[in-house]
Amino acid sequence: MRDARLIARSIQQNGLLHRSDVSDLGVTDSLWYRLVGDGVWVPLAPGVFHHAATIVTTEMQVRAGASWLGHRGRLFGDSSLWWLGVDVDEPARVSFQTNREARHIPPWMDLHTTGTLVSADTIVHRGVRCSSAVRSVLDWATCMPSARALERAIDDAHRRRLLAIPRLTKRFRETGGRGRPGTTLLRELLLDSGGESHLERRFLRLMRESRLPRPDCQVIHRRDRRTVARVDFQFPGTRLVVEVSGRRGHSSDAERAADARRRNSLQERGFEVIEFTTAHVMDDPGYVITTVRTQLARSSS
Repeated sequence: MRDARLIARSIQQNGLLHRSDVSDLGVTDSLWYRLVGDGVWVPLAPGVFHHAATIVTTEMQVRAGASWLGHRGRLFGDSSLWWLGVDVDEPARVSFQTNREARHIPPWMDLHTTGTLVSADTIVHRGVRCSSAVRSVLDWATCMPSARALERAIDDAHRRRLLAIPRLTKRFRETGGRGRPGTTLLRELLLDSGGESHLERRFLRLMRESRLPRPDCQVIHRRDRRTVARVDFQFPGTRLVVEVSGRRGHSSDAERAADARRRNSLQERGFEVIEFTTAHVMDDPGYVITTVRTQLARSSS
């Protein structure tokens, strides 16, 4: 009967049972030690248990580690990004960061230490302390992930409005000293960050490599406090707008009509709108560069 009450409590807590719950439910220490000794309840982190019949999930590990560390720690790197909903692979081992050494580290956990847990870098998401998206990217880069995985995470976090590229770049310059692991990789990726897809990043790279001005990304145009259009790129000091259509993939009549309406609204306000497809950006970069250079020359004349 009492074991059933323990199970019910754990179900309410995402499959976890805390040592304090045992006393609250009137289970004696001797009975509890017997249940643990018999393998009915299994330690997941110091003071946190799960029932032997429960499949341990990554979320359970996250919550168990967060409960154990409390204000001493927070989720780290890709584990933090995963918890925030960013497009990264589910971690095989959950990573936390703490400002002091912790003993009895669970075998499923990676624990990173730092001199001080800066409060500005810590947020609470779904009840768990984790690193901000900016700090998570900086920390994960030191673990040397693949360029594609880190690029995907930066772009997705930017798309979800979890980080701003200027803020990430500023923090990188503050923390990315020479010799820090991942510095070269992150510096290279930040050169063309700001788009919301691989296609937009590739367009920015074309602009940089051809020595054309870097456009502003994801510019919102409003009329009477109402959003008229949100465009992929606009070149500073000009009325030249560039759209890359691969991300949207609009093919229905309604989607094409909405695109046309948005384009017409911009043109009515004096903007020059040019559009490139995935094939243009990826397979015919010369056409893209020539077209942009020509339109910029017209805009400045």
